[in-house]
Amino acid sequence: MYSIETQSEAFRDILRIVGRGKKLQRDLTYDEAFRAMQLLLGDDISEAQIGAFLVTMRVKEETADEIRGFAHGARTLMQSMPAPSVPDLVDVGLPYDGKAVNLQTGVPALWIVAAAGVPVLLHAADHIPAKNGVTALSLLRAMGYPADMKPDDVSRTIERTNFGVLNIEHVLPQWTRLTPLRHHFGVRTLMNTAEKLLNPANAPRHISGFYHGAYLRRLAPSLPGTTANWIVQGEEGSIDIRPGKKTRVYRQTGEDMVEMEVNAADYPGYDVVQPLESPNDPQFHAGSIQAALNGDNEAATAQIILTAATLLWMLDAAADLPAGLDLARELWESGRAKAVLNI
Repeated sequence: MYSIETQSEAFRDILRIVGRGKKLQRDLTYDEAFRAMQLLLGDDISEAQIGAFLVTMRVKEETADEIRGFAHGARTLMQSMPAPSVPDLVDVGLPYDGKAVNLQTGVPALWIVAAAGVPVLLHAADHIPAKNGVTALSLLRAMGYPADMKPDDVSRTIERTNFGVLNIEHVLPQWTRLTPLRHHFGVRTLMNTAEKLLNPANAPRHISGFYHGAYLRRLAPSLPGTTANWIVQGEEGSIDIRPGKKTRVYRQTGEDMVEMEVNAADYPGYDVVQPLESPNDPQFHAGSIQAALNGDNEAATAQIILTAATLLWMLDAAADLPAGLDLARELWESGRAKAVLNI
């Protein structure tokens, strides 16, 4: 990987800006953050420099300009992915580190969205810290779906089924090359934020999941969609909407994030919290989702349908959440959502 002897003088300059203590340090400008990410993903940098930067930024916390610069810097290094010939593609950035405590219901909710005629591109990676949980890729593999298709094939699959998943390794191998080093820190880093914003197919619409409310308000200038951007403050920082609870969703309006609330208790059948704790095992998650598809897991089904209904409303595929619930349940129970996986 990286040699400890390898050092970048340019990156040392970046480290001096953010790492000199509270009195002397300052935030990076957009241009400096852009350059920092390009250097971070390059070859002329040591592991010591990478670790120092990621931990320093974690302690300092990223500003809006820094997040925007990091995301844009990474996008310039991505290999091109053929844009699928579909209208209004939705880019979905679930947490790359997956779900470590509760069932991964966000992925099957996207099958419902696709079955409703909304094209979706989900991008993901493997073995990402800090959670190193069940990811979109590991769940789909456990369900027998070919989750490691080349970008051309992913685009064609979206054209046929409205659903596709891209292993980011295929368009940005520099990103996953850093994964082993990230495991040394035991905490989230700026990479966990920027990876959700990569938008590999330049989709005009974007949805991602984040957790910290104060933090996600900084994200408006960084969100990659050109016509609509949404953030869900869902379970484990993902897009899952939990029955019986209140979940905040945010829509980008200019430079601001406008907050709305989904109160599941307002909807009969979704007003009770049911346990969905699950071991960190893709096969267990796959079995639970399959049981829901077979009508045998009411708790999982309720969360999948509530999540999908919220997404359908956000994407203007349903007039309101009650209409989204009706549509989502019909698509799930009729088997049309599962048919999305038949490529």
